[in-house]
Amino acid sequence: MTAKKRVADMEEYAREQARTRLGKLAEEVERASGEPNPDAIHDLRVSIRRFGQCLRIFGQFFPAGKRRRVRKRLRKVMDLAAEIRDRDIALELLSKAGVPERYTVARMLASERTRVETDLVAAIQRWHSRGFSEKWRVQLEL
Repeated sequence: MTAKKRVADMEEYAREQARTRLGKLAEEVERASGEPNPDAIHDLRVSIRRFGQCLRIFGQFFPAGKRRRVRKRLRKVMDLAAEIRDRDIALELLSKAGVPERYTVARMLASERTRVETDLVAAIQRWHSRGFSEKWRVQLEL
C-alpha cells in the first residue's frame, strides 16, 4: 500500500467519523431543544465534545477556516450546557444531602438553571432553524 493510499484511507475514515458524530449531535440537539432534562443536557455535551474532538484530531482533513468556525460555535453551546450541568449536579448533591428545595440556595440554583436553559434552548433552536447539520456537512466537505 502506498503512502498516498494510506492518507486517502485515513481521510475517508476521518470524514466518516465526522459524519457519524455530526449525525449524533443533530439527534441530541433535537432532543435537548424539546426537553432539556439533565440526561438530555448530558448527552448533548457528550455529542458536542466527541464531534469537536473529531474535528481537532483529524483537523488536517477539513478546511481550516470552516473547522475553526464550527468548533467556535460548538464551544458557545458547550459553555451553556456546562452551566446547566453544573447546576443539575449541585441540585442533585443538595437533594442527597437532604436540603429542602425551598431553601434559598436550592431555589437560586433552580432559577439560574432555568435562565441558562432558556439561553441554551434558544441557541440550539437557532442552530436547528439554520440547518446547522447540513450546512456544516457542506462546509466541512463531509
